[in-house]
Amino acid sequence: MILVTGGTGQTGQFVIQELRRRGRAVRVLARPQSAARMSAPGVEVALGDLGDHDSLRRAMAGVSGVVHTACTFSDSRIDTAAMHALLDAWRTGPFLFVSSLDVYGVVEGGPIGEDHPLADHLGDYAHGKIVCERLLSEAAARSGRSDYGMLRAPYIWAPHPKARRMVLNQRVIEGRPVILPGITEAEWSAYRDVWIDVRDLAWVVAECLERPPGGPLNVLSGHYSWHDLYAELIRLTASPSSIIHRPLAEITEEELPDKRSYARTWLFDDTLLVRKLAYVPRYAFHQSLHDLVRAG
Repeated sequence: MILVTGGTGQTGQFVIQELRRRGRAVRVLARPQSAARMSAPGVEVALGDLGDHDSLRRAMAGVSGVVHTACTFSDSRIDTAAMHALLDAWRTGPFLFVSSLDVYGVVEGGPIGEDHPLADHLGDYAHGKIVCERLLSEAAARSGRSDYGMLRAPYIWAPHPKARRMVLNQRVIEGRPVILPGITEAEWSAYRDVWIDVRDLAWVVAECLERPPGGPLNVLSGHYSWHDLYAELIRLTASPSSIIHRPLAEITEEELPDKRSYARTWLFDDTLLVRKLAYVPRYAFHQSLHDLVRAG
């Protein structure tokens, strides 16, 4: 029996599907109001939430592994206290924590591997991930265990309405020009970010339950330039939007909120993921975006 926290969320839903496809019995932590949605063969529901530590301990009873995907996204105090409670009840089987590449902070260049120092300056969400990773590492070390892992994920694309809302820019929806930084093609092509298809992430999770990495693991499907992302979204939605490139200093926050994040040259290393799991993404950039857009 594998406990999945956050089973009603985007990532958790696909993790459960992958585990059930492999014949694994699943227990999912769910609030009473969403428990009915989890009714399915091979899925047991444990009522509770991150703020109810007794419910977390009850959910951990008798399980043979844990996949911790649940997160408030807004209050690291709740997230870290919940991790404490789960680890206090961790007895048998692997413990996998879905973390984030945000734990590295803003790092230009790369490639950034798992041994890169963590930087706690990307807000409360990243802070919570860093603390939870440390708590898991310390708990494993105290018990002399290696059956654990922290899966550091980037933007998660999925055939799911939540992912569509996050990725599909309002300007594309409304047919307005998309303003992106960069003067030359060489410059704007270097402005990039990183992604993973949720179905590939679910596969990685299931494989890590069989072969725990014993530490952090960068999990990604690849990198993309912002230009290529928006060009593909415009094509898939048949939007009349155009892409306009301008120097970063000339772009207003109204045109591109949080504009500096669009001028990063992230490069993350997935060598360890490939070596440990022989990982090859099943969903390519265009297919993943196609499925995401059609999920609306």
